Amino acid sequence: MAKIKNFFSRLGKLALLHPFWTLALVSFLSATLLYFPFVFHLESFFGLNYPEKFNFSTVLLNFDSLNYIIVAKTWYDPQEIKALFPNTLPPAYFPAHFPAYPALIWLAAQIPKIDFPHAAIIVTQLTSLAAIFVFYKLLLLVTKSQKASLFLASLFIFFPARWLVVKNVPSPEPLFLFFIISAVYFFKKENYGKSALMAIFSQTVKSPGVLLAGALGLAGLIEVLKSSSLLKDKKKIKEELKKFWPILLTPLGIISVFFLYKITTGDFWAYFKTGDNIHLFWPPFQVFDFNEKWVGTFWLEDVYLYYLLGGILLLFLWQKYKTNILFIFPAVFYFSLIFVAHRDIARYIIPALPFLILGGENFFQKKQFLIPFILLLPALFLYAISFISFNTMSIGDWTPYL
Repeated sequence: MAKIKNFFSRLGKLALLHPFWTLALVSFLSATLLYFPFVFHLESFFGLNYPEKFNFSTVLLNFDSLNYIIVAKTWYDPQEIKALFPNTLPPAYFPAHFPAYPALIWLAAQIPKIDFPHAAIIVTQLTSLAAIFVFYKLLLLVTKSQKASLFLASLFIFFPARWLVVKNVPSPEPLFLFFIISAVYFFKKENYGKSALMAIFSQTVKSPGVLLAGALGLAGLIEVLKSSSLLKDKKKIKEELKKFWPILLTPLGIISVFFLYKITTGDFWAYFKTGDNIHLFWPPFQVFDFNEKWVGTFWLEDVYLYYLLGGILLLFLWQKYKTNILFIFPAVFYFSLIFVAHRDIARYIIPALPFLILGGENFFQKKQFLIPFILLLPALFLYAISFISFNTMSIGDWTPYL
């Protein structure tokens, strides 16, 4: 027993000496285990008998991978979409998929022998690592504890379960998270220019980036109001205001996307004409309406639990950070979620997850959480493998997508 404790003690010290390599290794090992049945075309895996699903093309077909590849190959041009992908959705649908992630797919696909589907998974893996690294940096800045920061960043590689899936299939969420966490990190460092730039980039990945821009503006306004109540010198108040001026530029992100749509589709407002893609409804909590198109089930206990646990962790953030950006952004994002009528709230809440983990930092490091979490790791991976196996898009011919 003493030798085992000594081994783990040395391992922990080594991890603290090389935190980024440690996070990269843990992320690689988690992805390796998740991909194992798909890469080796297993007949079954730990009781999961999906031989027709266990091949790597299943991973590449997860929603909405093909749609982003279509954007990367056509850049929203209606004629090109009809010519290259005649059997897919109408061209007007694709502006629902913002351009930053497809741009990186296109860039990675320029590497010799890398086709677009594999470029998409490469980009997701690299941006996942980037998001985890910058989360570690933010944690270190806030907690001042390298041990706690490394642990929480490592936990975020696995937890929660929906994030484990999203960061290992072609998806824009890891890139989105990278920009969000970076924006908050630079805001905390009082580098408001870089924070605004990250917020602008976030809006080129997914439309909820406008919530980040709003949260930064609100946090900046609160800081100015605090300063104005403390400072009597008008000159100093003006200096405080000037610090936050880059935040005023954050709407350039969404505006630039809409200008791109004007160039490629001829319609500046193309995003709002993509069909049933904006899932905001009044009154709140319409996700519990069985009749909503993107709900269609009454088995929604997990959604209630996401709301409940998210609210609890948000209150922990409030207790620690009050009107700090660390609370304001997840609070704004969480508030928006109660108006979303979509079965997949687990995916919608992902941009707030790093901050909610920070809110529960003390609980997540306790044995009462760690022991059940470790014991349930097999269940976590079985869920992820099963979800990836069946959350797939149909395809008749790979040729246009390569």
